[in-house]
Parts: sequence; C-alpha cells; structure tokens
Amino acid sequence: MRIDYRTAALAVCAIVVMAAPVAYAQVATTLEQAELAGLSPEKHAEVQARMGQGGQSVSEILQTILLNSIKLKHPASKIVAMDFSRGIAVVQLTDGKMLPVQFDTTTLAIKS
Repeated sequence: MRIDYRTAALAVCAIVVMAAPVAYAQVATTLEQAELAGLSPEKHAEVQARMGQGGQSVSEILQTILLNSIKLKHPASKIVAMDFSRGIAVVQLTDGKMLPVQFDTTTLAIKS
C-alpha cells in the first residue's frame, strides 16, 4: 500500500483548520473573571453571549459596550484609557481633548 503524502498532509491541514476555532476560543483571564463577577446579571449574560460568538476577549467586549454608550454623548470619540474597577474611562474627543467619563461598573451605564 502506497501512501500519498501530499493528500495526507492536506487532510491533516483541513482537520487543523476546522478545529482551530474551537481551540482558539477565548478564555477569560483572572482579571476578566473579576470584571464579569461585578456585572449585573443582565450585563453578565450579554457579555457571555457575545463571548460565545468568538473573536473578542471580555475586556474588548466591555470596551465596545462602553464606547457605544459614550458615542451617544460624544460622537467620533475613542477610549484611550480605562480603569474598570474605578468606573472611569478617558475619552479622546475629535478636537484632541481628553475627557474623563464615569460609568457604573455593574450596568456599564454612563454617569457623566
């Protein structure tokens, strides 16, 4: 019996590529687990659901949620720093100015 190494190699590559999304699933770090634990049950469920979609870490999901809320008050801004435990983000406005934005760490609602 003769083995076609090229076909075998392609088969192995195909298996690895198909299994990669499962193996690459994000696992929350200790810090991210602490951030999740402090969220309200509703926000916790939302973050868990978004993690199930893959592609983002807990911190990235939290930043996205906060940025979406901040953009309602300050369009075209971006988060340049965030202290989740203190509930404050520093946002750079379109004119380059920096603005501190306070948020509730359990609901992610913007306070200021």
